[in-house]
Amino acid sequence: MDIAGISTGMSQSSLMQEASMKVQKMSLHNADVQAQALDKLFASAQMITDPALGRNIDILA
Repeated sequence: MDIAGISTGMSQSSLMQEASMKVQKMSLHNADVQAQALDKLFASAQMITDPALGRNIDILA
């Protein structure tokens, strides 16, 4: 058995796993930021109180 080769392989595997975890954490953070922005957008939206709004279309214009 090649101890140096096994050690290098294990080190590379560990590094790849660590990088993968960091990318997943960044992705989760980005999704959380987007969800907060969407929640803020929904909270700032106004309700339409006019029941006739959007029912008529001016087809002659």
